[in-house]
Amino acid sequence: MLHSRGELLLMLDADGATKVDDLEKLECQIRALAEKELHLDGAVPSGAKFSDAAIAAFGSRAHLEKKAIATRKWYRNFLMKGFHVVVLLTAGSGIRDTQCGFKMFTRAAARKLFTNIRLKRWCFDVELVYLCKRLSIPMIEISVTWSEIPGSKVSARSILHMLWELALMSVGYRTGMWEIRK
Repeated sequence: MLHSRGELLLMLDADGATKVDDLEKLECQIRALAEKELHLDGAVPSGAKFSDAAIAAFGSRAHLEKKAIATRKWYRNFLMKGFHVVVLLTAGSGIRDTQCGFKMFTRAAARKLFTNIRLKRWCFDVELVYLCKRLSIPMIEISVTWSEIPGSKVSARSILHMLWELALMSVGYRTGMWEIRK
């Protein structure tokens, strides 16, 4: 992300669970919010581009939750709800589906976020939400089309790694061991 040159930077999971067609939804929402951000005093600064406004858009499967709960086994629902509670306690509210692998950032947001990110595996998405809040980067959550990909599952061992990363993030930021560069 730090080496990207575009005005908008898209991040998506390699499994193809989210359709790339949905990138237009994220782009439109970012552009609309960027216009509002850049027009705060009624005029756009000369030479300003929408990528100068720091904005993060998160694709979301939250609109599919009721359907998913009805088709999943009880223990998967229990684990999902438990993870949501831990995320809420760690990063706070704002984004209901942090783990959807479809995100878009303006270049300004990407520079701020990815120079600060420390987690590289399971919970970097949660850290992105936390950093957006701490850096006052507006977040948009947008419903995307998503399909279950066979073999793309989370194991019990992965859940332990997620909990470890969330604990590490919480301790790192709350104790000041992990500083945030503005």
